Amino acid sequence: MKEKVMPSVVVTLVCAIVCGLLAVVNDLTAERIVQAEADKVQKSLAAVFGEDTYTQTADTYEGVTAVYTNTSGVTIYDITADGYSKGGIRALVGVAEDGSIAGVGIVSCGETAGVGTKVTEDAYLAGFTGAVGEENYPEAISGATFSSRGLHNAVLLAQQCFKGEVQ
Repeated sequence: MKEKVMPSVVVTLVCAIVCGLLAVVNDLTAERIVQAEADKVQKSLAAVFGEDTYTQTADTYEGVTAVYTNTSGVTIYDITADGYSKGGIRALVGVAEDGSIAGVGIVSCGETAGVGTKVTEDAYLAGFTGAVGEENYPEAISGATFSSRGLHNAVLLAQQCFKGEVQ
Protein backbone atom coordinates (compact mmCIF):
# COMPACT_ATOMS: atom_id res chain seq x y z
CA MET A 1 0.00 0.00 0.00
CA LYS A 2 2.82 2.39 0.91
CA GLU A 3 4.39 1.84 -2.54
CA LYS A 4 1.18 2.94 -4.30
CA VAL A 5 0.70 6.07 -2.21
CA MET A 6 4.27 7.36 -2.39
CA PRO A 7 4.28 8.38 -6.10
CA SER A 8 1.02 10.29 -5.59
CA VAL A 9 2.49 12.18 -2.66
CA VAL A 10 5.64 13.04 -4.60
CA VAL A 11 3.69 14.28 -7.61
CA THR A 12 1.42 16.35 -5.35
CA LEU A 13 4.43 17.94 -3.63
CA VAL A 14 6.12 18.74 -6.95
CA CYS A 15 2.93 20.34 -8.27
CA ALA A 16 2.50 22.40 -5.09
CA ILE A 17 6.10 23.64 -5.24
CA VAL A 18 5.87 24.52 -8.95
CA CYS A 19 2.56 26.36 -8.42
CA GLY A 20 4.08 28.31 -5.55
CA LEU A 21 7.10 29.27 -7.65
CA LEU A 22 4.87 30.38 -10.54
CA ALA A 23 2.83 32.55 -8.15
CA VAL A 24 5.99 34.20 -6.81
CA VAL A 25 7.37 34.85 -10.32
CA ASN A 26 4.02 36.26 -11.44
CA ASP A 27 3.97 38.59 -8.46
CA LEU A 28 7.55 39.75 -9.11
CA THR A 29 6.98 40.46 -12.82
CA ALA A 30 3.44 41.89 -12.78
CA GLU A 31 4.56 45.54 -12.56
CA ARG A 32 7.14 45.09 -15.31
CA ILE A 33 4.55 43.57 -17.61
CA VAL A 34 2.13 46.45 -17.00
CA GLN A 35 4.91 49.00 -17.61
CA ALA A 36 6.03 47.24 -20.80
CA GLU A 37 2.45 47.33 -22.11
CA ALA A 38 2.12 51.03 -21.27
CA ASP A 39 5.43 51.75 -23.03
CA LYS A 40 4.24 49.82 -26.09
CA VAL A 41 1.07 51.91 -26.29
CA GLN A 42 3.00 55.19 -25.85
CA LYS A 43 5.40 54.20 -28.64
CA SER A 44 2.47 53.34 -30.89
CA LEU A 45 0.77 56.65 -30.11
CA ALA A 46 3.95 58.56 -30.97
CA ALA A 47 4.53 56.53 -34.14
CA VAL A 48 1.03 57.16 -35.49
CA PHE A 49 0.15 60.61 -34.17
CA GLY A 50 3.61 62.13 -33.64
CA GLU A 51 5.55 63.18 -30.60
CA ASP A 52 3.08 64.83 -28.25
CA THR A 53 1.74 64.60 -24.72
CA TYR A 54 -0.86 61.84 -24.49
CA THR A 55 -3.23 61.74 -21.56
CA GLN A 56 -5.51 58.83 -20.76
CA THR A 57 -9.04 60.01 -20.03
CA ALA A 58 -11.59 58.52 -17.67
CA ASP A 59 -14.00 57.94 -20.58
CA THR A 60 -15.23 54.38 -20.94
CA TYR A 61 -17.08 52.78 -23.81
CA GLU A 62 -18.09 49.23 -24.49
CA GLY A 63 -15.47 47.66 -26.74
CA VAL A 64 -12.85 50.36 -26.05
CA THR A 65 -9.85 49.52 -23.86
CA ALA A 66 -8.74 53.12 -23.24
CA VAL A 67 -9.19 56.65 -24.54
CA TYR A 68 -6.36 59.16 -24.91
CA THR A 69 -6.18 62.78 -25.95
CA ASN A 70 -3.26 64.85 -27.15
CA THR A 71 -2.52 68.56 -27.23
CA SER A 72 -3.55 68.71 -30.90
CA GLY A 73 -7.17 67.94 -30.00
CA VAL A 74 -7.14 64.37 -31.32
CA THR A 75 -9.07 61.76 -29.33
CA ILE A 76 -7.50 58.32 -29.68
CA TYR A 77 -9.39 55.12 -28.99
CA ASP A 78 -7.53 51.91 -28.11
CA ILE A 79 -9.73 49.17 -29.55
CA THR A 80 -9.27 45.42 -29.82
CA ALA A 81 -11.30 44.04 -32.70
CA ASP A 82 -12.10 40.60 -34.03
CA GLY A 83 -10.66 39.83 -37.43
CA TYR A 84 -10.17 36.27 -38.56
CA SER A 85 -8.84 35.66 -35.03
CA LYS A 86 -10.94 36.64 -32.03
CA GLY A 87 -9.36 39.80 -30.64
CA GLY A 88 -6.73 39.60 -33.37
CA ILE A 89 -6.37 43.32 -34.07
CA ARG A 90 -5.46 45.94 -31.49
CA ALA A 91 -5.70 49.36 -33.10
CA LEU A 92 -5.32 52.98 -32.10
CA VAL A 93 -7.88 55.08 -33.93
CA GLY A 94 -7.55 58.86 -33.76
CA VAL A 95 -10.53 61.11 -34.35
CA ALA A 96 -9.92 64.81 -35.05
CA GLU A 97 -12.06 67.57 -33.57
CA ASP A 98 -14.17 67.68 -36.76
CA GLY A 99 -15.00 63.94 -36.45
CA SER A 100 -12.74 62.80 -39.28
CA ILE A 101 -10.18 60.06 -38.81
CA ALA A 102 -6.82 61.58 -37.87
CA GLY A 103 -4.98 58.29 -38.23
CA VAL A 104 -5.01 54.58 -37.51
CA GLY A 105 -2.17 52.55 -36.05
CA ILE A 106 -1.77 48.94 -35.07
CA VAL A 107 -0.47 48.05 -31.61
CA SER A 108 -0.60 44.31 -32.28
CA CYS A 109 -2.00 41.96 -34.90
CA GLY A 110 -2.59 38.26 -34.42
CA GLU A 111 -4.07 37.71 -37.86
CA THR A 112 -2.78 35.20 -40.40
CA ALA A 113 0.72 36.18 -41.54
CA GLY A 114 0.88 37.41 -45.12
CA VAL A 115 -2.90 37.56 -45.47
CA GLY A 116 -4.68 39.20 -42.54
CA THR A 117 -1.58 41.14 -41.59
CA LYS A 118 -2.01 43.17 -44.79
CA VAL A 119 -4.33 45.44 -42.76
CA THR A 120 -1.23 46.64 -40.88
CA GLU A 121 0.44 48.03 -44.00
CA ASP A 122 0.91 51.80 -43.99
CA ALA A 123 -0.75 52.28 -47.37
CA TYR A 124 -3.93 50.54 -46.21
CA LEU A 125 -4.02 52.34 -42.86
CA ALA A 126 -3.51 55.71 -44.58
CA GLY A 127 -6.73 55.08 -46.53
CA PHE A 128 -8.72 55.75 -43.35
CA THR A 129 -7.19 59.17 -42.73
CA GLY A 130 -9.67 61.95 -43.40
CA ALA A 131 -12.68 59.62 -43.56
CA VAL A 132 -15.80 61.02 -41.96
CA GLY A 133 -18.00 57.97 -42.41
CA GLU A 134 -17.89 54.28 -43.23
CA GLU A 135 -18.54 54.98 -46.90
CA ASN A 136 -15.13 56.67 -47.08
CA TYR A 137 -13.15 53.74 -45.63
CA PRO A 138 -10.81 51.83 -47.94
CA GLU A 139 -12.17 48.67 -49.55
CA ALA A 140 -11.59 45.31 -47.90
CA ILE A 141 -8.37 43.58 -48.84
CA SER A 142 -9.02 40.60 -51.10
CA GLY A 143 -8.30 37.42 -49.16
CA ALA A 144 -8.32 39.28 -45.85
CA THR A 145 -12.01 40.14 -45.65
CA PHE A 146 -12.40 39.22 -41.97
CA SER A 147 -9.33 41.22 -40.98
CA SER A 148 -10.43 44.20 -43.08
CA ARG A 149 -13.93 44.07 -41.60
CA GLY A 150 -12.45 43.90 -38.08
CA LEU A 151 -10.39 47.03 -38.66
CA HIS A 152 -13.35 48.79 -40.31
CA ASN A 153 -15.44 47.97 -37.24
CA ALA A 154 -12.76 49.39 -34.94
CA VAL A 155 -12.62 52.66 -36.89
CA LEU A 156 -16.42 52.89 -37.02
CA LEU A 157 -16.63 52.27 -33.26
CA ALA A 158 -14.16 55.09 -32.61
CA GLN A 159 -16.21 57.52 -34.69
CA GLN A 160 -19.42 56.42 -32.98
CA CYS A 161 -17.85 56.92 -29.54
CA PHE A 162 -16.64 60.36 -30.57
CA LYS A 163 -20.12 61.35 -31.72
CA GLY A 164 -21.66 60.01 -28.48
CA GLU A 165 -23.55 57.24 -30.24
CA VAL A 166 -21.99 54.55 -27.99
CA GLN A 167 -22.07 54.50 -24.22
